[in-house]
Amino acid sequence: MKRSAEVRWFYRKQLPEKVKEWFCSAKLCEEEAARTDHYLVLPGSSEVGVKVRDGRKLEVKARTRMPRPFSLATGASVGRQDEWVKWSHEDRDVAGRLAALEGSAPEWVPVAKRRWLRNFRVDAAGQAEETDADTTTDSGCKVELSEVKVHDSHWWTLSFETFGEANPAADRPTGAAEANLEQVARHFLKVLPHGLTLTEHDSMAYPEWLNRVAGPA
Repeated sequence: MKRSAEVRWFYRKQLPEKVKEWFCSAKLCEEEAARTDHYLVLPGSSEVGVKVRDGRKLEVKARTRMPRPFSLATGASVGRQDEWVKWSHEDRDVAGRLAALEGSAPEWVPVAKRRWLRNFRVDAAGQAEETDADTTTDSGCKVELSEVKVHDSHWWTLSFETFGEANPAADRPTGAAEANLEQVARHFLKVLPHGLTLTEHDSMAYPEWLNRVAGPA
């Protein structure tokens, strides 16, 4: 079981080349192999996410704290930050059976992805420092840029996510996790590429986005 604090934005168009160049300007930017995840769309729900990751891992996420404004150094709100806890179960047989439901149950929706990742840690002085993409620390934050395609519709998404093991005795992530996310995001977003605007309207987690693009009409 893992916990996270997150902020994410979605945009309905092809990933602009300038945004990709901006994101991948550092040598530690890592491109993942393309994959397809299958999501269970729960109509009207933005609190729970269920997916089969790459056909072999079942993941369930539940929101533990409702979205609240996320702001940069200027103080203006540019997104919505929330918190989650995630359970994972890797079993090709179970995940395969769930993914196979796509043909008979329209609630399961395939989402094709290409992802680029960068990792940061926050040092003792509170400064964001980039690390190798495979590095995991208690004070880390993953930055993700993804091209996604659902129902022949092209989107792209940008997100910041803290990571770490969940503390069963805590109701939500510690204040340090929130502070790390905010520190890294503000460091990363000091300079935005031309044409990229961050707003609360475009900021949401996957469950809410899926209800918008793949939920019941």
